[in-house]
Amino acid sequence: MDSIPKPIWITTDNELLSHCQMWQKLDFIALDTEFVRTSTFFPKAGLLQVADNQACYLIDPLTITDWSCFAELLDNPDLVKVFHACSEDLEVCHRLTGTIPNPVADTQQGAALASLGGIMGFQRLVKAVLDIEIDKGETRSDWLQRPLRPQQIEYAVADVFYLHQCYERLLTLLDEMGRLAWWQEDCQRLIELGQISDDYSQQYRKVKLAWKLRPQEQYVLQCLAIWREEVARLWNVPRSQVVADNVLWNMARYQPLHQGDLARAGMKPHVRQRAGDQALSLIEQAKQADESLWPDVLQKPLSPQAGEKLKALKKAVTVRADSIDIPADMLVKKKTLEALLRSGYPRGPYHLPEPLLGWRKNEIGEDLLNYLQQEDQAVI
Repeated sequence: MDSIPKPIWITTDNELLSHCQMWQKLDFIALDTEFVRTSTFFPKAGLLQVADNQACYLIDPLTITDWSCFAELLDNPDLVKVFHACSEDLEVCHRLTGTIPNPVADTQQGAALASLGGIMGFQRLVKAVLDIEIDKGETRSDWLQRPLRPQQIEYAVADVFYLHQCYERLLTLLDEMGRLAWWQEDCQRLIELGQISDDYSQQYRKVKLAWKLRPQEQYVLQCLAIWREEVARLWNVPRSQVVADNVLWNMARYQPLHQGDLARAGMKPHVRQRAGDQALSLIEQAKQADESLWPDVLQKPLSPQAGEKLKALKKAVTVRADSIDIPADMLVKKKTLEALLRSGYPRGPYHLPEPLLGWRKNEIGEDLLNYLQQEDQAVI
């Protein structure tokens, strides 16, 4: 860690504008964010770190008021924004600037595609790529405090200092392996998954055992999940502090009529006092809604017979992943295999879901389709 450079602090709008104009001319920059999110829905940005080929910079979001030049930087199609495990960083950037960085390069994805090991944290990445041991002891620091401690500053600078170097190494390695296009495709998918939407209509699908509810109850759950999302954002608290998933399920199943029913469903007293009547009114409206408004019924778990086919698909993925030396879950996730199987079970035809298109279609997608087709013909 002795080689970590002293950072250049950016604390004013004019300083940020000047540096953004300089960064706009580069091919890539390394980016990281530090934030606090212990009791809020939205992350509170405490620090942004940038590294280029000259220096490392610390941007103070507690003093910057105009982020428009940084938003333009994040939108620059000719500037690659390098992150490690970028999902929360993308959210922090959007919260500050209103935009999602594009294009990005995620070194966690790149390292896995480069056969350096499974999905790894930044400490392991730096060891694997640069053979350097770094300390991650400040991960859970209070990044909103001022002044930051010297250990926090060194930690924050190290993240982007080494990230910049790791990106250059991974770029060369993946290009030599013929997998650079794989990396670019997967990073573009991360951006698409990270898009912030005001449509909360699919949130109810994430509630455990939602499929057990009757169709009308699933509609009530959908309405309640949308309401919870709006309230959590309005109050700026985690969803579970409004209503936990199991309580949401109880409310959809038993459809409370009174405050006492909400208590029996599990809603906390302070939430009942603040928003209980609103929830009761919403449930009553949902109960009266026309059937045409109900969502498509959620699919039940796979049957034992379909489960056996899913096991065979997972085995095929594991074999192929081993042969190209990347993690099986990186090649195809279980949810993607389930989507493939459900697209045509039990007699086909089957269709590749979106995550199995692109480079994965040639590496494993077509083989999975052929296997399912052969299985169907064998049954016939």
